[in-house]
Amino acid sequence: MKKLLIALAALTFAGSAYAQDTSFASADLDQSGDLTFSEVIAVLPNVTEEAFAAADADGNGVLSEAEYTVLLESSGG
Repeated sequence: MKKLLIALAALTFAGSAYAQDTSFASADLDQSGDLTFSEVIAVLPNVTEEAFAAADADGNGVLSEAEYTVLLESSGG
């Protein structure tokens, strides 16, 4: 019984860590049509402020869907 509970716990935690939706729509928590740094790191925690700024082609402090796509592709996500 103990082994079964351990196996179930492992599957539960592995499943939640395995698949995370990194789509623009999922990242845009406030549905504003652009992404802040906070929204980006919620789905891509390894993105640095420097990488975010580099992806922000127009320098407006947020990422459009096109800018996010470039960041996503460059980060391997």
